Amino acid sequence: MTARAIGVFVLVLAMASPALAGPENSTIGGKRLEQDMVHSAGVGYPVIQYEWWNRGPGEMDWALGGDLAYGTWPTALRRGDFIKIGLGVNGTLRWHLATKERPKVTNDIAIVAKPGILLARNAATTFTFGIRAEVGAPVSIDVHDRVSVVVGGFIPFEWNINKDFGNSGVIPLLVRMGVEIDANDNLAPWFYFDLGPGIGVGSGSSGAAFAWRIGAGLAFWGVMGNNGSSASSGEDVIVVEEVEVE
Repeated sequence: MTARAIGVFVLVLAMASPALAGPENSTIGGKRLEQDMVHSAGVGYPVIQYEWWNRGPGEMDWALGGDLAYGTWPTALRRGDFIKIGLGVNGTLRWHLATKERPKVTNDIAIVAKPGILLARNAATTFTFGIRAEVGAPVSIDVHDRVSVVVGGFIPFEWNINKDFGNSGVIPLLVRMGVEIDANDNLAPWFYFDLGPGIGVGSGSSGAAFAWRIGAGLAFWGVMGNNGSSASSGEDVIVVEEVEVE
């Protein structure tokens, strides 16, 4: 889908929108959580991921996550740098900066910091230890009562240490195109595609190529019980008082 087609899609949704609430719990965009705890799981490339999100103090949300890595960025300098299989652990801090309400569109802007590590085997089946860090500026655009378009910029950094192939790193500069959908009171499917140039460095050499990642998944909350809101069930509660008759 081209950038022009995406722009037309956003414009049509905005013009048709009587209410612009959007999904209440964003895990890939810039909106704050409304629930105290949200789970998010998805599949894509180069990882399969899970994140446990929590509503923090003030304007902050935080998450702990893990992923199964089975690929790496295309800017790796040598075949031995490519990740064959690995496990990653990371933490996420998201600060909500501002909400801008307009007649047809509501924007939420945040900044994200995401440090982590990777334990993996590369394409030559030797052990690789990776250090990760990511910063980003996601923006959620509520274009419909149940739809948020997610855009923004992200800079993930990864430095891999391998005794046989030396050390190498990659720095992609990515632009995000994504969407979050309010399916019901407990579920919000999401999708994103990040694309941009990537710089690979290591062992006295460097390289550049297009870097990309893609993911699709589901955020869910309150599925094992009450959401913490009396309106979440959508049912009236009838109280019957028992009176003893002598």
